[in-house]
Amino acid sequence: MEIDDARQLLDRTGILRNACDLDLLLFFARHSRALLSSESLAGFLGYDLKDIADSLEVLLAGGLLNRKQTSAHAARLYVLADSEPNEWIASFLAFASTRPGRLALKQALVRRSQESGNGPVDAAVANPKVQVNQLPRLNVRMTRRRGGR
Repeated sequence: MEIDDARQLLDRTGILRNACDLDLLLFFARHSRALLSSESLAGFLGYDLKDIADSLEVLLAGGLLNRKQTSAHAARLYVLADSEPNEWIASFLAFASTRPGRLALKQALVRRSQESGNGPVDAAVANPKVQVNQLPRLNVRMTRRRGGR
């Protein structure tokens, strides 16, 4: 059922093409005003710089994001556009704010790209096989510094 809901939401948007677009939109939904460089965004979200740049252009062209740049700094101010509220954005963000919702949206994006033949398939998103409780535990020893340093 969630995959059908995800497909309907994606069809209503008509903008998002891949997981990077989705993750970037969710990032800006949580941080509606952010002064960042593209390199910082790539580091925060874990995507290649080219993928981030492409996704930024998609969100800017779709009117979901505004960008302001000054010549004094390499970072740009990104502002989530809310001047003309889209009717789907509130329901989309509510759905995408949960882990099952995000996974359903990413799977729907992968299936849509498979059906249209637009690009490679991310196997990790298409068939998530690793459960969180199956990940190996890491033993990390915490040390305290004394002396106020």
